[in-house]
Order: sequence, then C-alpha cells, then structure tokens
Amino acid sequence: MPGSQRNGVDAAIALLLALVAHNGEAKVSILRRDIGAPRASFHRIVRALATAGLVEAPRGRVRVGPRAAAFISAHADAVRRDDDLRGPRSLKPYGPPPVSRTAEVAERGRIVLSRPMAACRSGCFRIGFSNASMSNPWRVALVHGVEYAASHLRDRIERLTVLHAEDEAVRQQADIQRMVASGVDGLIVSAIAGKATGEAIRDAMARGVAVVLVDRGVEASVPRTSFVTGDDAAIGRLTALWLAERLAGAGSIVLLPGDGAAEPARVRLAAARAVFERFPRIEALAEEWTGWRREAGRSIMRKAIARFGAAIAGVWCDSGLQGAGSLQAFLDAGYRPSEIPPHTGGDLNLAYKLAIRSRTPLAAVDYPPSMGIKALEVLLTSLQGGWTPSSVRMESSVIITQGAATASVAPDLWAEDHVRWDLPDDLILASGMGASYNPRRFRIHYPGNVYNRSAARSPSRASI
Repeated sequence: MPGSQRNGVDAAIALLLALVAHNGEAKVSILRRDIGAPRASFHRIVRALATAGLVEAPRGRVRVGPRAAAFISAHADAVRRDDDLRGPRSLKPYGPPPVSRTAEVAERGRIVLSRPMAACRSGCFRIGFSNASMSNPWRVALVHGVEYAASHLRDRIERLTVLHAEDEAVRQQADIQRMVASGVDGLIVSAIAGKATGEAIRDAMARGVAVVLVDRGVEASVPRTSFVTGDDAAIGRLTALWLAERLAGAGSIVLLPGDGAAEPARVRLAAARAVFERFPRIEALAEEWTGWRREAGRSIMRKAIARFGAAIAGVWCDSGLQGAGSLQAFLDAGYRPSEIPPHTGGDLNLAYKLAIRSRTPLAAVDYPPSMGIKALEVLLTSLQGGWTPSSVRMESSVIITQGAATASVAPDLWAEDHVRWDLPDDLILASGMGASYNPRRFRIHYPGNVYNRSAARSPSRASI
C-alpha cells in the first residue's frame, strides 16, 4: 500500500507539472500521454485533485482549478511586491483606486490571462504596427521603441510593417485590413477612437491574428490579446495633487491638457479635475486642449498671460510636449528666473531643460514610450503559444525639480538627474532604448525596413 500511495502522489504531481507545461489546460488524451498513466488511474487522480479544487475537468479536458489559481495569484503578488521593491515606486492613487478603462481586469487580486494565439509558423512571424499618428515627438519615440524591439528579436520576425493613420479612424481601419490581407500573424495597434478601428480589430482577431493594443485602447467589448499602456489616471492625479499642495491649496491656475480626441488625455484631465475639486480655493482661469503640441501650448499661454498676467499661480499640463511651450511663453513675456509659476508635465527633454534653467518648480510623471517594446514582446509570446496578461500597465517614476517636493508627492528622481543636457530638446525620456538613444540619429535594422531608416522618418504608405 505505501508503494501504491507513493506512486499515486507521483502521478498527481506529474499531472500538475504537465498542466504547467500546457499553460494551465489541455485535452485528457494529451495529459494521459504525457504522464503515462492508465485510463482508470488517470481519472481517479483527476477526481481526487478536482475534489481538492486543484483542477477542474470539463468534458474531455483538464484545467487549473480555483485553489491552484489562488496559489498562482499569491505567488504572482509576491513576485510583483519584490519587483516593486527593486524597481521604481509604483504610482500610488490619490483617493479611491482608479476604475479600469478596460474590462480585462477582473475581481481584485486576480490575474487575467489571454489564451495564446495558434502560431502560424514555428519560426518567424510577420508583424504589423498600426500607429495612430506621427503628430509629436512622443509618437516618434513609440515607433522607435517597436523598431528597436524588432531589431533585437529579429530571429523571430520575418517582417515588420509600420503604417501611420494620421489620426484618421477610417484610414486606420484600411491599414489594419490591408495588413491582415497581406498575411500578418500579429498586430500592434495604437488605436484611434471610433467604430472603424474597433471593427477592424474585431475582424483581425476573428481571423486568428493576435492584436496587442498599445498606448490607446478601444471599447472593452472589442476582443484583443493584450493592452499595454501607462497609468493615465495616476499621471493626472499626482501632478494635480503636487500643484495643489505647492500652491498651499489656493490660487488661480491654467489647465493645458493634451489631445481631446485621445483617451489618455481625457483620462488624465478627469483625474486632475477630481483632485482640484478637493481644493475649493483653487480656481481654473482657463482650460484649453493643446493637441500635445509645443507651439499650441506657447500660443495659448501667451494669450493667457496677456489676459490674466500675475494672477496665474500655476499651470497644469499632462505632458511636457505642450508644457515646454507654456514655459517658453513666460520667458517670451520677460519673466525672470524663479518668477515663472509652478508647472507640471514631463516626457520631453526640453521641458526639463527650461524648468531647470529658469528655476521653475516642476513635477512630472513620464508616460513611457518603452510600452512599444513591451507590446512586441507580449505579441510574440502569444504567437509562440504562451499565455499573456490581458492588461499590462507600465510603471513610471515621479520626477520633481530639486527642492519642490510636497507633503504627499515626493520624487523617485530629481529632474536635475533625469534631464539629458547632452541630447536634443525633442528627446523623449523613459524610452527604454538605453542612455545613448538619440531620436535625431536613430538608425535601425530589422526585417522589412529600407536602408536602415526608421519608419518614423517618413509617414508614407509603405508597400507591404
């Protein structure tokens, strides 16, 4: 009896290990073959494990059960806590935790995974990237990140095609349909809001093409393999809280959000407004969309200075893309060092340079274009048969000029240590491409590009 009990335990362990090898679920016939158990013994083991909640056994299949899933989730939480201790500080919400923008995050504490897409070939894959636009330097960095990842993963890529939709949903729909028709195995999509893009993604998934969204999403009802993005609500909350505390809870401010047609900008602005509402003595003098363009920020702020002058106590921007323009407008108006009111907004190297040179208090949370690198990694994992997180949120550091921390918002990094004086003004930081990344000298080789030139250089309708 002791021997048979030991053999039963060994067989149960072998079954659980086989489930691990098959990403948590497999047919009964495959698992029986893997562990070499007779039919009766196999089903007896499955029944015992199912009674304990370690597996479930729908007809003809065996999968991980609720208790085993809880073990996995607890282990993942422990790994995540270790990562948090080693890496940058997680963005901590101000007030209640944010509501997810997608339907992929299930009940609290659970990890939601997407099933792998069946690989179309065992070796290299054809990848398409449908980019929303090339309207600002951040989007250049996003494209560079995808290309950088493709270069380093070229042994798994047959071809990468990059198309820019120039903020037109119908054009993006046509781009996606075109790439699917050409035979791509997987797509990365920085989505433009609208029914057209959602329909194109839904059709691509129905045809067996894996789709990873990056930066911008679509309606939660549209299927996707994964969504890689940043925490836009935390960006809005933290920068607004810093500005409110910097002003001691009272003062008149100007709000310069990004692009009103883009989901990240709307989420950041809503989060910032919710914080400012908690400070009744803070008044918004003006609020105007900038399209994340430096010249728009400069023009709008010039008019605001002419109208409100010294009444402007602070400026909230969701990015340094327009924040740099606002800072320049104050300099144009003759403001001397230390006279410019506190600003928020990072990402752009020039924003940090201007704030430090003019001794302007600044707080920022960079929106990392390194999410393009992660998106390609997740896509390839799915194409190679691996389970992937249905939602990946990139972490960012809180960056503040020296001496400008507040009671609730402390820096992970001083702006003076973050800025790159040796690199161009249009550099986007947090790129994930290393300290030597220079957008003006970026040349890259990956399967499918021409003459080692980045697709970000020319938003042409490249042939597929």
